[in-house]
Amino acid sequence: MEGTLAWIAGNMNLMKACRPYVVLIVLLAGVLALTALGGKVSRVSEAGIVMQLPERIGEWVGVPMPVTEVEQRGLPRDTEFERKLYRDARGNGIYCSIVMAGKDARSIHRPETCLPAQGWEVLDGRYEEVPVDTNGVVRLQARALKIMRRSQGDGTDNRMERLNYYWFMGKDRVTASHVQRIIWNSYDRIVHGVNHRWAYITVTAALPRGRSAAETAANEEATRAAVRGFIGRLFPELKRSTTTPSM
Repeated sequence: MEGTLAWIAGNMNLMKACRPYVVLIVLLAGVLALTALGGKVSRVSEAGIVMQLPERIGEWVGVPMPVTEVEQRGLPRDTEFERKLYRDARGNGIYCSIVMAGKDARSIHRPETCLPAQGWEVLDGRYEEVPVDTNGVVRLQARALKIMRRSQGDGTDNRMERLNYYWFMGKDRVTASHVQRIIWNSYDRIVHGVNHRWAYITVTAALPRGRSAAETAANEEATRAAVRGFIGRLFPELKRSTTTPSM
């Protein structure tokens, strides 16, 4: 009898712990169902960003980078791309890419879903606030991933690490949250009959390895600071006048 009561109590505690997640799943399912049944789109919004990366961002000078045929083949035809590799006077590099969806939102996704297929392992993911000067100082919240890939070699440690920062921008909408983007997108489709042309911006930099753990950690902090500074200068160049960062 005592064992049965303990089993019941344990299951009740598990149900209480899972309740917030169940509610979230039900709400998302409801939003998706409403989008499918009632979300008739009467128009596609204009882009929320300027689809052109500047030639220079502070001390960083950019050169255009090509889009591969494989990338284009896997996405809808009206998907737009813009990308540049930026370098400073010391030879450090920052890669910036924009993918903008057309009528079909399949062009936009979280990098966490495609990085493993490319051989990358996500070691760490966090949200970081980036100071942005947009007619008054505000903060852009970006998603920052630390990723790693090992290449096949001659037995040596060919471990490569990078920082990958990303966020999404639509018309009057900015967020680093994939869930928030889906909620906004569904709401605007249902209530306003508008399909956002979401843009997905990524900023990537290599993490140099140090001769010691302390030096490697210092390199990572310096790289994070450099990328945040780059994003802070980049954002005002991309945004249209009506778009403001979300908190």
